[in-house]
Amino acid sequence: MNKKLAAVLLSGALLLGAAPLQAQESSSIDAVTAGVADTGRADKDAEKKITASTVPYSVAVLPYIDQSGMDEKGRKVAANAIKDALKEKYPPAKKGGVNTVASAKAVAKAMQNHPFENADAPVLAELVAVGKELGVDRVIYMEMEPPRNKETGFMVIVGSQTYSSVITMKLKCVDVKTEKYLFNRIVEEVGSSSAVAFWKIGGASQSRAVKKGVAACMTEFLTAFD
Repeated sequence: MNKKLAAVLLSGALLLGAAPLQAQESSSIDAVTAGVADTGRADKDAEKKITASTVPYSVAVLPYIDQSGMDEKGRKVAANAIKDALKEKYPPAKKGGVNTVASAKAVAKAMQNHPFENADAPVLAELVAVGKELGVDRVIYMEMEPPRNKETGFMVIVGSQTYSSVITMKLKCVDVKTEKYLFNRIVEEVGSSSAVAFWKIGGASQSRAVKKGVAACMTEFLTAFD
């Protein structure tokens, strides 16, 4: 009888001990959040950093599609942030890079031979076709949607101002050989810029906010695969 009682007590202890472990893991329903809001706040994982690829594959970067509607300065800032991120992922050989990047001329010719039915919404088969003509291992597609901008400010003795830009990008990476997506998501990140100036509101830069938001999107993208 004592042995049976001990077994029951042990079973109960094991169940109670397992309960906290189960409680730590939230369901996919619990994981639903408001995402990136116009307040410039978002739930963030531990900060990620783009590192150079260590796998020697060839890659084609398709022409970047800009549907942001931003002015020339904003578009230039966004494009430069994208290029900077890609160069971190795929540095040239003289800087230790192990990847081969297709030339712009070769990419343009392949896309001419395999036009997309919808330029801003290529499907997997279309991206694979371009990749096969180029003879590359991977194809990268990037598109930027119109950002949501917000400006706030107040003045007491010192004026302060903050710009927040919610950046949304459609990002795809295709493995040409397996004909599968390595990444196919719409990524939304926020960038902000704040400044303080005496007696007036000013000094914050919308361009810096855009740059930070684009950089965050590219980091989310390029850290998802080697």
